[in-house]
Amino acid sequence: MPSAFDNMMAAGAAMLDGHFGEPVTIARGSNTTARVSASWVAQTGEAVTADTTHTAIVDRFWFIAMADYVIADATVEPRTGDRLTDDKGHVWEILPAKTRLPVIDYADGNHWKIATKQVT
Repeated sequence: MPSAFDNMMAAGAAMLDGHFGEPVTIARGSNTTARVSASWVAQTGEAVTADTTHTAIVDRFWFIAMADYVIADATVEPRTGDRLTDDKGHVWEILPAKTRLPVIDYADGNHWKIATKQVT
């Protein structure tokens, strides 16, 4: 069982990964990219079903440089169903966008803002 110190250090490491980025792979069908750097912000919520069952929903907005979003050697736009695998082995599936995916302008270039849900 992890100690309180271990839990605090893990939470701090997660905050740094989110802010500074961590390596992820991008998969679309059988095509998988090399690792690219992506930063993220966590979004959490709760869904209630008709039988009043509460389900925690864990998701993230990922920020990936537009030039780094490559599938089968071509720079493409993220698509619903694409999957990101983070450095810890968690898989995040891209959710449908209400409109066109937002682009965020950072000092080092334009980044996709991608809404995802954790699937593993």
